[in-house]
This record gives sequence, C-alpha cells and structure tokens, in this order.
Amino acid sequence: MDFTTFVVILAGTLTALTGGLMFCFAVANNLALKLVDDRTYVTVVQKTNLRIVNPVFMPAFLGPVVLLPLATILAAGTDAFGWLLAASVAYIVGPFGVTVSQNIPLNKRLDAVDVRTASDADLATARGWFEQPWIARHTVRTVLGVVAIVLVLIGATRL
Repeated sequence: MDFTTFVVILAGTLTALTGGLMFCFAVANNLALKLVDDRTYVTVVQKTNLRIVNPVFMPAFLGPVVLLPLATILAAGTDAFGWLLAASVAYIVGPFGVTVSQNIPLNKRLDAVDVRTASDADLATARGWFEQPWIARHTVRTVLGVVAIVLVLIGATRL
C-alpha cells in the first residue's frame, strides 16, 4: 500500500467514526433525550459534554481536518482529487465547523447552568433555548458528515 492510499484510508476511517457518532446521536441519543424531564436532560447533556473530550474521540474528530486535505493534496492529478476535495470541504464545514462555531458555544452556555441549584423553571428555560437550536445544528453536521464519508469512499475508489 502506498502512502497516499494509507492517508486516504485513515482519513476515511476517522471521518466515518465521527460521522457515525453524529448519526448515532441524531437517530438514538437525541430521540431518547426528548423523553426525559428537564433536569435529567440538562444533566445528561452536561455530562456528555465533559466526557466527549477524550483521547479516543479527539483524534477521530480532529484527524479528518488534517488528513482529508492532505489526502486531497496527495491525490492531485488523479480522479480522486475532486472527490477528496469535496469530502474535505464537507467535513471541515460540517462536523468540524458547525461543532466549533455553533454546537460548542451552546454546550458551554448550557454547562454554566448549575443543575443542583436551578429551579424547575430555570431548567425548562435552559432546555428551551438549547435543545432545538442544538439539534438543528447537529442535523447539519450529521448530514455533511455522512456526505463527507460517501465522498471520501468514492475518492478512495478513484486513486
């Protein structure tokens, strides 16, 4: 296996891991969280925000930001180039860009809510300004994450 193929496979794997995680949140976690009370909702989201930043997730999340553009550069002059370029844009704009510019600020704002001392009304208000905007942004990053996966797979077949 040559270096370009290795980079494309690694980039595709990490893209798929992150896109799959986002898909799981969209089709399972978010649906389950809709069924819980406000205090449980805020608590679980806060705990998830704390635990997601870990040595397993972070390379999968940040790796494609570097590896997809690298794969694109390495594939210059091949039929894979355009597909990998499109995958790079989809991932950097979607899973990475939306997360950093939209979801993380919402998460930080929600993390500032003290569940131990907040009233039921405070928790309902927090959930109200958080849940639907977060899900809407999450949907964008999930769709673009899946698009990035498809594009990198197509690119891999064109090396």
